[in-house]
This record gives sequence, C-alpha cells and structure tokens, in this order.
Amino acid sequence: MKKTYYLFLSLFILSLTFSCDVIEKDNFTDPNAGFPWLGKKVLIEDFTGYKCTNCPQASSELKTIEELYSEKVVGIAIHAGFFAQPSGNFITDFRTTGGNELADFFEPEVFPIGMINRQGYPDNVLLNYTDWASIAGEQLLQAPTIDLSISEDNNSVSVQARRLSESDNSLKLVVCITEDSIIDKQIDGSELIEEYEHNHVLRKVINGTWGSNIQLSSSSSIYSYDYTLENSWVRSNCNIVAFVYDNSNKEILQVEKIHLTD
Repeated sequence: MKKTYYLFLSLFILSLTFSCDVIEKDNFTDPNAGFPWLGKKVLIEDFTGYKCTNCPQASSELKTIEELYSEKVVGIAIHAGFFAQPSGNFITDFRTTGGNELADFFEPEVFPIGMINRQGYPDNVLLNYTDWASIAGEQLLQAPTIDLSISEDNNSVSVQARRLSESDNSLKLVVCITEDSIIDKQIDGSELIEEYEHNHVLRKVINGTWGSNIQLSSSSSIYSYDYTLENSWVRSNCNIVAFVYDNSNKEILQVEKIHLTD
C-alpha cells in the first residue's frame, strides 16, 4: 500500500512538472551564473534518540523518501531530549549544542517527530513521520526562490547563493556537519539493537544554531567558513549541509548537501 502511494505521488509530481507551460527553465537558469537550476529541495529534520522505541520507523521512512526523491531531499537527525540522554548501556552522546537549542525552541513533546522545511511555524511545524512524504512532495512542487551550491577544500566550506526572485525576506544561512553509518545501540520497539546504523546524525552547526545574516541579490554571493572534525568522526561518512531560511517565519527556502571525501 505504501509503495503504491509513493508511486502515485511520484507520477503526480512528474505530470505537473512536465505539463506546466507557465514556468520555463530560463526563469531559473542564468547561463552566466556558473551553476544550473536544480529546483527546490527539501530539508527533513528528525527529532530522535537511541532510547526512542518508534524512532527507527521514522528513520526508515526518511530513507524511503530520500530514495523516492533522489538528491532532492536532505535529512538531519537531531538527537535531543530524554531519549537521547546517555544512561546505562547507552554511553554515546549524540546530542549537540545546536540540536539542544532547536529542541528547546521548537519544543517537540513526542518522539519521533519532524519538520519539513520548517513549514507551518509556529503552530503546525512538527509533523508525524507518516506525513513527511506527502508534505515533502508538496514542497518539491514549488518553484525555487534561492539558488544554492557548496564547495569544500582543506577544511573550508564555501557556500554560493543568489536570489531567483525579488523578496523582502530577512535571510539567514546555516552550515552544519552530519555523519552517516555510525554503528551504535538503538531501541527498536521492544528490542535492543546492539549494532544499529545511525544516519543523518547532526554533529555540529558550524556557524551557530540560527546561522549568519546574509544579503542576496540576483548575482551570486559567497560565504566561507572553516571547520574541524572531531577525532571520533569518520570523514568519509560526513556531509556538509547548508540551507537558507526566512527568519521571519523560519521557513527553509533552499537546502544543499555535499559528501566529504578523504
């Protein structure tokens, strides 16, 4: 049933994309800008913890959505709250300053729960994982208003951004590090998984939880940040995630990710 739903949703999005004769590619592509239009992408932030019995279901759903919308959806797993607090056999601390501040601000009361581009703030921003696919699909139908790309060299990140439409938005840029393929404990239902694979784990927000104020125009602007990785992190499993959001309503307007290499 779930596979049928996803297939229908994918076909629906494709039909809208190719039947629309109002939005043309040239509206989003500047041959002089140096990078092509990639469309609007979606950030899914998953509040989670290794002692949360239902959190593996949300993680699995996020993986399914990423596979459904290949390279269009970016996931971040935010370990925060009671379920992420080390105790007993759970000794690894996946919590971060940025993750804790996000949890304090958005106030998730049940886990797992997530946000899709932080849409719906303040009243309807937190969504059950069973709603993530449909909301993500709706977001992907929207025309992008920000163009974003990331490059990395020698522990320095450069984010290139520009506006694709006129707006009075108060914009902020956030750059963070996530890590995949971390093997550690996780409760799944009534079972303790000793070697569970944790993905999308938020490791650090490079420029602070709420990011940097930026001013964008139709010409590209470049913002650079240096970073360091902790010794326990595996570089080849890490990613740089950058996103621009509207500070007035917290809505994420565009997100991008690159994978680090050795």
